[in-house]
Amino acid sequence: MSFGTGQVGQSRSVTEPGEHDYLTYVFAWTCLALVLTAAVAQYVHTQASITNYFFDNRNSLLILWIVQLVMVYAVRRSARHLSLQVTALVYVVLASLVGVTFGVLLSVYTSSSVATAFGGAAGVFAGMAIYGWFTDFDLSGLGMYLFGGMIGVITASVMFLFVGGHTLNLIIGYAGVLVFSLFTSYDMQRIKRISRTRFSDTDSAHKLAIFGALNLYLDFVNLVFSLLRIMGGRR
Repeated sequence: MSFGTGQVGQSRSVTEPGEHDYLTYVFAWTCLALVLTAAVAQYVHTQASITNYFFDNRNSLLILWIVQLVMVYAVRRSARHLSLQVTALVYVVLASLVGVTFGVLLSVYTSSSVATAFGGAAGVFAGMAIYGWFTDFDLSGLGMYLFGGMIGVITASVMFLFVGGHTLNLIIGYAGVLVFSLFTSYDMQRIKRISRTRFSDTDSAHKLAIFGALNLYLDFVNLVFSLLRIMGGRR
């Protein structure tokens, strides 16, 4: 869940974005995605025709999930070749699709369960993000292990769709909390390092900020999903 820093300038002019600008972009894009996801989720939740469609066609939700995974994979593989406009568009579309998924889940889990999972995820995310920012311990070596853990969680989630099981669901939930908590610290430390580079122009800073925001956004969303598996009460 990490990216290269792209091209950086050899010197900084007055108009080049600095550390504060980059961090502002990252958190602004992260908040934008969360707000958009929440808005889409609320809309989908109030549209019985949409939620009923997914309940009547269970494979559609799986396809939607696969589309999101493919989009994340594709945008990362093509990171250096995408324009700022295309990167922003993909980011917005992805956040909207995640909102659709959440909208369906709002019809499955109780409102109190969703609120508890969201609050718990916010607390874990904030704590791990602060740790990632301030720790002197180099977390870069965790990258390959976290990626492997993420693949394990995804694989187990696909298996769960076919075999089910309360125990497996809890294992996936706890594993997800562990993996994406650590990913939050890992990604925040990487964002801190990138913020101290010299960006060639504002577009480059914005583009890298979107990738940084995407990482944080996915960390938070996956924490919510994982906690819902653990403490989610169904309607």
